[in-house]
Amino acid sequence: MKKRKNLIIITTILFLVVVVIIGFRNQGTSEVTSTKAAGTDTEEQTGSGAAATEHGEEKSDLDRSVDEMWTAKCEHDILHYTCDECRYELGAVKLSPTVIAENGKSGLINTTPVGTQPFSRVLPLTGEVQVNDTKTVHVSSPLPGIVRRTMVNIGQKVSADDVLFEIDSPEVAEAKADYLKKMAVLQLARKTAEREANLFAKKISAEVEMQEAKTRQAEAEIELANTRTRLTRSGLSSKEIEMLGNSAANTVTGVIAVRASQNGTVLEGHVNSGEFVESGKELFVLSDLSEVWVWANLKESDALTLNPSGSKIPAEVSAQGTGGKKYQGTLDVISGMMHEQTRTVRARITISNSEGLLRPGMFVNVKLLLPGGENVVTVPKVAVLADEGRTFVFVHKEGDYWIRRPVTLGETFGDQVIIRNGLTSGQKIIADGSFLLKSDVLRKKMGAGCAD
Repeated sequence: MKKRKNLIIITTILFLVVVVIIGFRNQGTSEVTSTKAAGTDTEEQTGSGAAATEHGEEKSDLDRSVDEMWTAKCEHDILHYTCDECRYELGAVKLSPTVIAENGKSGLINTTPVGTQPFSRVLPLTGEVQVNDTKTVHVSSPLPGIVRRTMVNIGQKVSADDVLFEIDSPEVAEAKADYLKKMAVLQLARKTAEREANLFAKKISAEVEMQEAKTRQAEAEIELANTRTRLTRSGLSSKEIEMLGNSAANTVTGVIAVRASQNGTVLEGHVNSGEFVESGKELFVLSDLSEVWVWANLKESDALTLNPSGSKIPAEVSAQGTGGKKYQGTLDVISGMMHEQTRTVRARITISNSEGLLRPGMFVNVKLLLPGGENVVTVPKVAVLADEGRTFVFVHKEGDYWIRRPVTLGETFGDQVIIRNGLTSGQKIIADGSFLLKSDVLRKKMGAGCAD
């Protein structure tokens, strides 16, 4: 029994020893597995980091030098800019001479050299549109009378010789009747002078009678001419006077038509049908708005530095409601007087307004391009493009190759923009049509890479 008990104890101890050994082995295996797993994760992380470095974002072509890009090779192991599949990565394009307009040949693309111009600063002002006084007429009645009808409304465009209104004047009726009377007297005087000349030729009457008849004819012609002048001053045209000679005396009236003396727009009207008006009273204001004046106020300090009599100063005008349109003009007159209270001087800017969008009374913003000694680089605004917040132009590199280059913009004036940095005078750039090149570059950039 005692031996059996000892055997059970020994068996139990051996079992516990085996359990302990197995436990230690499992723990070692777990640690090794964890270590390996940790090592694997580290390797994967290291591999991912290398991939990020290898496939990370490259610098934009706008941030690289042209010399660097022109010597680089693409994944096809040829010069990058010569590769038809890859050159877009450099922002480069190859243009056939057939698409470029030059030497009188038409084309899709226009080029221009980078130029400079003397520049001081842009002077911003505010102004008001007014009519050009030299293209404005104030229409009044030539005679007192009753307005029978008006033919135009405010805002209506009229052409020269269009009828504005008709007026019935007793003076005109009297002048017409007098004209008919003088015509009849002249016709009789002509017949008498002709008869006396025939009688004198036949030696039937004396020469003095023939001379008296010619004198009466001359007097009648003078009186008729005076009456005709009176009708012309009353507003009758030559055609209307000629037609008057064919009219019967009982059909003569005092109605005359007052016509426009020029093309223009009716800005004001101060008369209605049936109204009696005096001679000289202003009834309509007519102005040709194809050219207007903008009057701006100059500070005293600015007025002293400007001398438009020596050279005309370029100006640009913009107004709300014109769709952002810029109007080019010239400052050509500076008033000789200064306003005592505001201490400003009025300056006149002449603006072409062929579309008629600028109307008298409108407030506008004015920019004067003041001349100076500094020469700044300027290019057409249509040559400047933008991509992801960066502005650039396409510059000629060599042969048929053009490449986009970043530029820093300055002030814009008219159709030109000042380039503060990125271009030098004499470089050749793409002007009109540059958007086609940009579209082609971006289209390819959005496509597949150079090596699929």
